Amino acid sequence: MTDQDYLLRCAQLAELADARVRDNPRVGAVLVHADRIIGEGYHQRAGEAHAEVNCLASVRPADRPLIPASTLYISLEPCYVTGRTGACVDVIRREKIPTVVFAQRDTTTGAGGQSVALLREAGITVREYPAFAPTLAPNAHRRVFTQLGRPFVLLKFAQSADGFLRPANRQQKYWLTNPISRRLVHRWRANTSAILVGGRTVVEDDPALTTRLFPGPHPQPVIVDPRDRTTGRERIFRGEGPSPLLFSGLPRPSLEVTQYAIGPDLSTGALAQVLGKLYERGFGHVTVEGGSALLQAFCTAGCWDEARVFTTPHRFGTGLPAPQLPASAAALRHEWIGSDLLTVFTPG
Repeated sequence: MTDQDYLLRCAQLAELADARVRDNPRVGAVLVHADRIIGEGYHQRAGEAHAEVNCLASVRPADRPLIPASTLYISLEPCYVTGRTGACVDVIRREKIPTVVFAQRDTTTGAGGQSVALLREAGITVREYPAFAPTLAPNAHRRVFTQLGRPFVLLKFAQSADGFLRPANRQQKYWLTNPISRRLVHRWRANTSAILVGGRTVVEDDPALTTRLFPGPHPQPVIVDPRDRTTGRERIFRGEGPSPLLFSGLPRPSLEVTQYAIGPDLSTGALAQVLGKLYERGFGHVTVEGGSALLQAFCTAGCWDEARVFTTPHRFGTGLPAPQLPASAAALRHEWIGSDLLTVFTPG
């Protein structure tokens, strides 16, 4: 087994984390003694034990004497700041772990490399693998949050084989994607802090925006409603998930939810205002699920970091066209989910 093998396991553990970590990094850790894993852990919830602490806590009593002769692998540079959970650097030094191996450095302003210096001052061997790709994905949201000052923006939609979101008859109710794809979407919802939908989508589709098909936390629903279409009677206002945040054209005193006025259109400035408020509230990863106008506004503004597009076997002939990603968008991968083709894009 190589360093990369154990870092890959760290990446797998980090992927187990969900939106309960909020805007914090999603980190996995593995403790290895003589090519045997004796501990594993990942960061599960904001304000609670970090991956390194959970990893050490998982070590069996019989193996605890091996810790001072073991190597700790971490998907991200350990923290050095004493916050709500204490500094992981202090834990590593206290446990007398002689070697630490991690992938990327922390992108928080002023943090990158600080832990490395502290560990080396304590006589601990440190090895870094900043180009190790598998550990990049779990923390893509953190890099955007710390470096761009906004949440990571994921676009998600499903289209027919001929490029429509829905048929011309808006009254026709249907599911474009198959049941497996719909369950996968609920898994994604558990990984995102907030879901953005337009006011027309709320009124016409009456979505719940919960994780009812997957065991995980409900995301924060966010309604972007510049034309003030919502009434307050829709399911999203009385569902089992959190109370929605409402970005509307004008103040809506009749609706007892947190509100922000953004004006009557979906301009780039309005989108920046929405993302700015979500950033202030600590939402590190947001998903835009619809409708077409809201998705297209993010595409046109170039304010997105990943798009997941299902193309289904249905054909409508006419209807509501699917959003158009820019020509520069790069298809990262293709995957069949039953009868649905999932394509993941990056801005390119």
